Order: sequence, then C-alpha cells, then structure tokens
Amino acid sequence: MQSDMVRHRWTTDRVVAVAVGGVAGATVRWLVQSGWEAGDFPWPVLALNVAGSFALGVVLAEEWTHPRARLVLHDLAGIGFCGSLTTFGTFAVDAAMLLEDDRTGLGIAYLIASPMGTVLAVFAGAAMLRRVRALMLPLEERP
Repeated sequence: MQSDMVRHRWTTDRVVAVAVGGVAGATVRWLVQSGWEAGDFPWPVLALNVAGSFALGVVLAEEWTHPRARLVLHDLAGIGFCGSLTTFGTFAVDAAMLLEDDRTGLGIAYLIASPMGTVLAVFAGAAMLRRVRALMLPLEERP
C-alpha cells in the first residue's frame, strides 16, 4: 500500500488532469444551467449534483492499480470533472433564495432532497459498478 505522502504527491500530470477535468465539468454545469429553465425549484442544480455524485461513486468504487488509470479516472474524472460539475455553493444560494422568497416548503424540500439525493447517488454509483464488475466475471467466479 502506498503511503499518503506518495499517493497524494502533486505532479504536473496530476495537476493538468484535475485542471482539464475541472474545465470540462464546469462547462457542462454551465451548459445545463443556462439551457434548462428551472421554474420554481432549482432542478438543474439538483440534477447536476446527483448525477455528479453518482459518477463520483463509480469513480471511487474502482480500485485503481495502474498509475495512468488513477491519473485519468480518479484525478481527471473524480476530482476535476465531478468536483466542478457538482456545486455546494450554488445549492446553498438556491436554498437561501427559496427560504428568503417565502417559499419555505420548497426550500425545506430542497434542503432535504439535495444532500440525501447526492449521498444516495454516490452509493448507487458504487453499487452499480460492483454489480457490473461481478457480471463480467466468468460464471464460476461469480458470487
């Protein structure tokens, strides 16, 4: 097992991978938010946070043994893309605006649905990856 110092060491490759993933995730978030009319409820942010959390669950459930796989899938997809696709700041602002606009019911629903949905999505993404991986095993090795 690698030590935390080695595992978390900054290298140019890792910085570039996170930056590229971050640009891609932020761009997708901006496209979705600018192209989706939210109405009374911040559906775009909720959908992005849940989808990004699901994808992060898939990324985190994988055991990255090859250094390039870790670089591309963990750093680029997990930290960079999912990190910038999901947004706690926008969630907080949207919740505060709902509550300040006397839409208390929607505000409370959003405050409950967003964290619960994102946590459940992480577990669902990880479970899906484990299930797919198990189905790909030869019949004699399946659990």
